[in-house]
Amino acid sequence: MFHSMNDGKGIRYVYVNGNRIKCVRWANVKQGLVCFIPHRRFTKKDRRKGEIYTRLLRGTVTVEFIKHEAKTIAEQT
Repeated sequence: MFHSMNDGKGIRYVYVNGNRIKCVRWANVKQGLVCFIPHRRFTKKDRRKGEIYTRLLRGTVTVEFIKHEAKTIAEQT
């Protein structure tokens, strides 16, 4: 199954070989690929072009959906 940032399926955690990965752009569970942004503020070539520096990880990919994340955030504030 393919997961991306803007697919509308909600917030979820992505794990590669049991390690949680933050700032994931997309993940493909079937192929075992995860594209993530290691440094949010860095761009690849030119900031004006909007090219974002990304890395590709390979391994056993698992995706965990978060059901009550919005509720717990609202209770904290």
